Amino acid sequence: MREAVGSLIRGGLVYDGSGEAARRVDVRLENGKITEIGPALVSRGERVVDASGLLVAPGLIDLHVHVFSGIGLYSIDPFEAGLRTGVTTMLDTGTAGALTFANMARFIIPRAPEDVFALLNISMIGCIQGHPDFPPYMGDLNDGRHAHVPSAVACINRFPEQLIGTKVRLTSGLANFDVKNEWAGFEGVFAAAEQTGRPLMIHHAASQIPNVTVLRALRKGDTYTHLYNPNADHCFDKHGAPIDALLDARARGVIFDVGHGVGAFAWRVAEPACQQFGFWPDTISTDLHHFNLHGPVVDLPTTMSKFLYLGMPMASVIRAVTAAPAAAMRMSERIGLLREGMDADVVLLRHERGSFPLTDVEGVTRHSPERVVPVSVCKRGAWSSCTGAE
Repeated sequence: MREAVGSLIRGGLVYDGSGEAARRVDVRLENGKITEIGPALVSRGERVVDASGLLVAPGLIDLHVHVFSGIGLYSIDPFEAGLRTGVTTMLDTGTAGALTFANMARFIIPRAPEDVFALLNISMIGCIQGHPDFPPYMGDLNDGRHAHVPSAVACINRFPEQLIGTKVRLTSGLANFDVKNEWAGFEGVFAAAEQTGRPLMIHHAASQIPNVTVLRALRKGDTYTHLYNPNADHCFDKHGAPIDALLDARARGVIFDVGHGVGAFAWRVAEPACQQFGFWPDTISTDLHHFNLHGPVVDLPTTMSKFLYLGMPMASVIRAVTAAPAAAMRMSERIGLLREGMDADVVLLRHERGSFPLTDVEGVTRHSPERVVPVSVCKRGAWSSCTGAE
């Protein structure tokens, strides 16, 4: 990463993250902030960044990653999910629990050039096991006693700047196929969220707790991830239409997140949900970890490209990886938009045309006529090249 200096970004097609149409304007960055946006800005001797032929957008925000590097089966290094792919801010979703988060706060978060925040797993041990190909198959809630609310609350109160809220993984196999263990996690994550005044995220797939029960419990500002997962308990009917509880939850202000992962995005679910019934995600995220980094997820721009293929407008896709996740993290005052006074987090993207294979978690491939590729990224005024895309 180059040293932070003033920059003037010229010639690009600017999507400000709001979901509004793009504009041909210049963007001035000074002292780690966006200071001016407008047509034909006059250089003041700062570095001029030629964005001709490129899209200019807020730095990408990935609302669902696992980057507690060195801990457990899943985690990758923040580098693999971050600036090299155009991502300037990421949210680790429950890799750490109350017994392990102090080390994440000490060794991972301060060393990453990206901003890394986290959701605390309601399970004290966090997400360290739970892959069926790596025995013994034991998950976060293998023992319901791991869902220890006082420990979670104490941890969040100890690290209030780094911990955005709480997370639970509701999958029967991660709870030793014992519904009592799942209920302990379900009840515990809401108790911790209420006691700390923070939002929560629920992973729900192949669970013994009904999807309607989960959807009805979620509050405004909470996030339901793995929206288009292929398990029998996803939230769409046999025709692909959203069930009533899903529509009710969205009307209440619940956030619906992609969380692609290695098992949670299937074309056969996403295509009818989006294309026929218009149930688009609020936020687009990767659930990036060791088992999907080299496919089918790869990175956030690849996941964005899947929604371009589905027909989501570019401005909406960009909003779903900028302003929308910033709002979910309660950070809209400084990231997620290209506006004067916001952090100088910017990504330059190339919008390519051709035929690009995009594969889901079931091994089904669609060929998209377009994709976005990260070219370069600026984090609080410091520029670096992106190397994430081939």
